[in-house]
Amino acid sequence: MIIGTAGHIDHGKTTLVRALTGVDTDRLKEEKARGISIELGYAYTPLANGAVLGFIDVPGHERLVHTMVAGACGIDFALLVVAADDGVMPQTREHVAILELLGVSQGAVALTKIDRVDRQRLEEVNAQVKALLGFTALNAAPLFALDATAADHPGTTALRHHLQQMAGQARARPDQGLFRLAVDRVFTLAGHGTVVTGTVFSGQVRTGDTVAVMPAGLAARVRSIHAQSRAADAGRAGERCALNLAGVEKSAISRGDWLADPRALAPSTRIDVRMRLLADSGAHLEPWSPLHVHLGTTHRLAHAVPLESAGPSAGEAGRVQLVFDTPICALPGDRFIVRDAQGRHTLGGGCVLDPCAPARRRRSVERLGSLAALERMLAGEGITPLLQQARFGVRISDLVRLTGCPPERLPLPCAAITMAAGGEQFVLLPEQWQALREGAMSAPSSSRCSRPGASIPHGCASSPSACTSRKSGCARCCASVSRRAAFTRWCAICSTIASESRSSPRSSAPPHASTALSMPRAFGIRSDSAASAPFRSWSSSIAWVTRGACAMRTCCVPTARGDR
Repeated sequence: MIIGTAGHIDHGKTTLVRALTGVDTDRLKEEKARGISIELGYAYTPLANGAVLGFIDVPGHERLVHTMVAGACGIDFALLVVAADDGVMPQTREHVAILELLGVSQGAVALTKIDRVDRQRLEEVNAQVKALLGFTALNAAPLFALDATAADHPGTTALRHHLQQMAGQARARPDQGLFRLAVDRVFTLAGHGTVVTGTVFSGQVRTGDTVAVMPAGLAARVRSIHAQSRAADAGRAGERCALNLAGVEKSAISRGDWLADPRALAPSTRIDVRMRLLADSGAHLEPWSPLHVHLGTTHRLAHAVPLESAGPSAGEAGRVQLVFDTPICALPGDRFIVRDAQGRHTLGGGCVLDPCAPARRRRSVERLGSLAALERMLAGEGITPLLQQARFGVRISDLVRLTGCPPERLPLPCAAITMAAGGEQFVLLPEQWQALREGAMSAPSSSRCSRPGASIPHGCASSPSACTSRKSGCARCCASVSRRAAFTRWCAICSTIASESRSSPRSSAPPHASTALSMPRAFGIRSDSAASAPFRSWSSSIAWVTRGACAMRTCCVPTARGDR
């Protein structure tokens, strides 16, 4: 279990961690000289069962909230520290709001410096804390009054026992997903090279594995691992890990990057999210509003684009697209925090829906339906809603990135159909297959291309290269499919339908569930023969099946320049 501190500056967070673990988390000279925490601090203490309890000590200064969020993004348990003499202060409130937005639901409260106040003041602060937490997920958090300067104080001892008990009861995070680690510190060690530390969000990593440094996409090999401050062969979800990397320089990695399985993340400058603004923020989200976004350990400036009629106001939630200047990586369900343009006040936060959002038609009915399906998936309904929304199916690689699961562990519906085209696999439901088949088979066989000069039935089948040209596209059929991936899938579907029609014209049954269909096989071509060469890339596959696809009114697809 990983415990993160929270609270106002000079309320005794670092002193309390030292009393609980014996470790001084202030390691910088400036921190010791000024007597305040500036960077994240880390401490570990062994438990009786052999496990290790980890602590992340965060700074409490108002100008260092971005550092606090970087430390709190991967914690399991919050330790809110409130000084009895000061009581609840501005950063106490802000840190509690951030914990709530990050979804931290377990915690405890340490009421420090009780030796400086009388009983009446102690009761007043106790009431303040209960009022602050009353409407949050931490409303049942126990309170421990203590003197953090004395490690053997009864309150400190009681808190230590409580944390150990909670660690023993904590459920381990599942580690079957793809590996992701949020980088919060990078340094070099003599004789070892580059070392990266962070919290493992999902999956596991082992010595010798190759990981990707995202969003840069650099490859690095894991030389050795320390998990929870101990040498280990593997690091798992929910653990603090230090990875010694080979093949990458320290200058190529920084806080905010991810170490991940190469299949897990894709860089993007646009992400669609559900955002909630705090009730006391007084904010209203206008189009293109600048915001400071904190996601994982990443801190970026973004512009917000409301996806619904009006942007959310204080106390409201809504779908928003965040547009970044530089690529960022995320997965659906990742929590984030937004602050105002000056980075001084926390306005709200939320969770990621689509980490690779489109730039166009982002408010269309189809697009909003896809976002609703992603919300249903995050609510526990599985990926069936996603497949129901995707008329031409969903690529396996996209499902891997949306779910964080390797392909062999994807929770596909039992009846799902897997098809292969252009070196990619995609999944669709039987009812979608049937609808597409019926639509394709019902296309008039005598339809002609409306391109001037065309005299051959089914339009431009005589010249596939001209048919797919931007300048000579068919006016009748160019509106049906506009994206390359969807067109590739449609061609595969048409190919399979054509094969079915020749073998069994009256059959309308979809192919056997979970059976991969390939375009060469649909035409009776062996995959290892020379005749299968046209199917080895998506572009050549399209050219090969243009004749059949044009008859289905889908051959002429408007393409962006250079994206044919």
